[in-house]
Amino acid sequence: MRGWSGSGDLLASGITGLLLGIGLDYWLGTAPLFVVIISVAAAIGGFYKMNADSAETIDAQAAEAIRIRDGL
Repeated sequence: MRGWSGSGDLLASGITGLLLGIGLDYWLGTAPLFVVIISVAAAIGGFYKMNADSAETIDAQAAEAIRIRDGL
């Protein structure tokens, strides 16, 4: 993950979930049921992706620090 990509992914998933929920609610004539459900699912997915990307970056930085420390 570099720079703002994690935040961008989180924001994009939230906006996409919101728009999909609005579209489904309009199409099916329901209350804000799908907006809430899909927005929450999208936010959870966005946080999960951001966390996974952060863990991957931290692991790569730790491996690089070990290589530098060991002089490899």
